[in-house]
Amino acid sequence: MRKTQMVTDRELEIMKILWARGRASVREVQDDLNQTAGPVAYSTVQTLLNIMEDKKGLVRHVVEGRTFVYIPKKSSERTIGELTRRFVDRVFDGALDRVMVALLGSKSPTPDERERLRSMIDEAQRQSSQHADCPEPNAPEDP
Repeated sequence: MRKTQMVTDRELEIMKILWARGRASVREVQDDLNQTAGPVAYSTVQTLLNIMEDKKGLVRHVVEGRTFVYIPKKSSERTIGELTRRFVDRVFDGALDRVMVALLGSKSPTPDERERLRSMIDEAQRQSSQHADCPEPNAPEDP
């Protein structure tokens, strides 16, 4: 299985279009990009989609008549999760505390965001405690 590679800003814009639409032709992607991100040539979109399919494994295509229709291979949640893990590993050597310090240093959270972050940390601690209390499957029992 291919690792999800980092994506360029333009590739991410294309992925967001495909996730929102579910599937789209090169022309539809181009039209959406022209509305949201400024002018882009049809051939550029086609080249990017080819790279995203052949080299990065992010999309696949089906042929409908003479039109290539592109479909994301994974959900946005799964792809973003894989990209995030890869980024954290590469940039922060996997250290979540360093990620949080960098994030909080770049933008102050709103009171609602702080509360959600606290709730997420509390939930992660609860889950971690539950996993620590459960014996491993097929583990030998103490006599």
